[in-house]
Amino acid sequence: MKPLQRFAMLIAALLSCPSILVSEAKSAEWLFVHTSNSAEMIRDNTLVMPVTRDIFAFTGRPNRLHGYLNANEFVSMWRGKGDTFRGDPPNAVLTWVIRMSIKEAEVVVANAIVSDDGRSISYEVVFERGDFLQSNMDGVSLFIDGFIPPPNY
Repeated sequence: MKPLQRFAMLIAALLSCPSILVSEAKSAEWLFVHTSNSAEMIRDNTLVMPVTRDIFAFTGRPNRLHGYLNANEFVSMWRGKGDTFRGDPPNAVLTWVIRMSIKEAEVVVANAIVSDDGRSISYEVVFERGDFLQSNMDGVSLFIDGFIPPPNY
């Protein structure tokens, strides 16, 4: 099954919850969180994060939906044109820990690809502001801005 189809099935399954109005759920903005024990900046604009758990996806009120995407499903949102992250790269906040201090940087995620045989995601990031990205980071979370699925999802 194609990654976008699985994401569509996730949304369809979540839409079947009787307490959610279908029209509201279809227009829900999905937010994403990729967490990892570590991450590495291998170039000025390439962040590599291991995928030790699936990417968490959720919506805010009134929908309050949630689910998980594997690396391939998540990265598929940067493929194609139009209503994808490739057509409108998302903003994100990257947080990490250095000596008991939390650091954070705002970035734009221009692209993402699965690497290391599915065990990592390589993000092409554009630094916007905040703490400077370190070559090696621990306790990493990448909070990725919203995605509203088009009607044919």
